Amino acid sequence: MDTRISRFGLSKAKLIVTALCCLFSLISLFIVYKNNGETFDYFYCLATIPFVCLPTLLSIIFKWKLNLGFYIVFSLYALGPLLGAVYALYYITWWWDDLLHALAGVLFAVCGAYIAIVLNRNGKTHYLLSAMFGLFFSMGIAVLWELFEYSADMLLGSDMQADTVVNYLATKVGRNDGGLTVFEGINDVVIDGKSLGLGGYLDIGLIDTISDMAVETAGSILYLIYAVIDRERHPLILSVKKR
Repeated sequence: MDTRISRFGLSKAKLIVTALCCLFSLISLFIVYKNNGETFDYFYCLATIPFVCLPTLLSIIFKWKLNLGFYIVFSLYALGPLLGAVYALYYITWWWDDLLHALAGVLFAVCGAYIAIVLNRNGKTHYLLSAMFGLFFSMGIAVLWELFEYSADMLLGSDMQADTVVNYLATKVGRNDGGLTVFEGINDVVIDGKSLGLGGYLDIGLIDTISDMAVETAGSILYLIYAVIDRERHPLILSVKKR
């Protein structure tokens, strides 16, 4: 059994980490049920289970041996959206969402870099080329995630693209000369004669979307810098075996 596990770059410690994360998701699902949670809370709990299994699946599919620390961070990152939504970390901390997007940038850049190595079956891939591929791979994941959030908001009536209150607005709407109409010092929004009482204009998701992609890109660039400095001396994925 141990031989079969190690053949896929896994270990008992890694499997225990994955099992504990899955168990936490199931316990959270029970808590949501007992507290009559919202529909999206159930979604977060159920979606987390396959997500925390992703490091295990990567090990099996690509025969990767992930560094144990990297494996644990990836697994804990997979719990992040659940902790944010079900346990309200999105609301009691201002930095939780940014932390998750920055981690996503790093983690998916690492995976993308090693996917480039797997795809290059004919020879050794230069570390800079694989790191650049990882950068763009991670940025692609960021775009796909924001498209998912937009689709959920449009089709399911959720609010995954968080709104932002702003006090400045420049728009070309209503202008035929291509010029801008600038509104400064906005301190209220009135809809159907009723004040929203927000202290500014309500941006419905654009700022959040661009900010999330920018933070994830920054995380990807951070890995690119690490890859250039390290030059594969301390790989986060210890070995890549071609299938």
